[in-house]
Amino acid sequence: MKHALAIAATAVALSAVVANVLVAEEKTEPVTLTDARGMRFCEFLLISETEVVIYNTSGSPAGCPAGLFDSLQTDTIVKDHGVRAAKLNGPKFWAMDEQTLGLGETKSFGGIDARYAATLPIASLGSGDGADPYAPYVTEKEQKLTFRAGQPIFELVDAGGNIYVLNAYGAKVKDHDPANLADQLAPIDGWAFRTRTPEEDLIIIQKGDAPSKMVGDEFHQYYSFEASGG
Repeated sequence: MKHALAIAATAVALSAVVANVLVAEEKTEPVTLTDARGMRFCEFLLISETEVVIYNTSGSPAGCPAGLFDSLQTDTIVKDHGVRAAKLNGPKFWAMDEQTLGLGETKSFGGIDARYAATLPIASLGSGDGADPYAPYVTEKEQKLTFRAGQPIFELVDAGGNIYVLNAYGAKVKDHDPANLADQLAPIDGWAFRTRTPEEDLIIIQKGDAPSKMVGDEFHQYYSFEASGG
């Protein structure tokens, strides 16, 4: 899918924390993806004793080539980058129409270029697979998500009516259509998945200096807080 990148000249800091634990960030610049819906990307997690550094292919012209990504070995990445461990995340596909996120320096992972996206505390790995499903958590990161009017959005709703909107989906989604998650997911009591088509643009702004709520499902797909049910 073609996409346009609009990169501002001024560097900013992307703050990313889990459970309100702040860690040092590298310099980033805002990158706007103007044709993001369905864009394939992958992430590389470099793990040390104290932190997880994440690199994302969204700002790289070649993206995440399937052949190269499928052939990657984490032990090679560990050796090449001098870290304790590494994880591969992807492929994933963005669910919004446009977004602005902070990206920094570029590193190569087996021939795939990816840009610095965030530094998280080691506690963010949890059991090793990410946040527990249907358990909201607090994060701080710089991101603006735009979902265009007339385009479907995919939401998790809790027992209190609080709404979270899907950021990105993975390869397990049937027919590459997140609407099929209605049959694939098994939300815990009090939670429900739904597809909705807004009549106006939906814009979600997450600021690096303020906490934002998110939640994940059992496929480790993540949703940003959209609206309160209270």
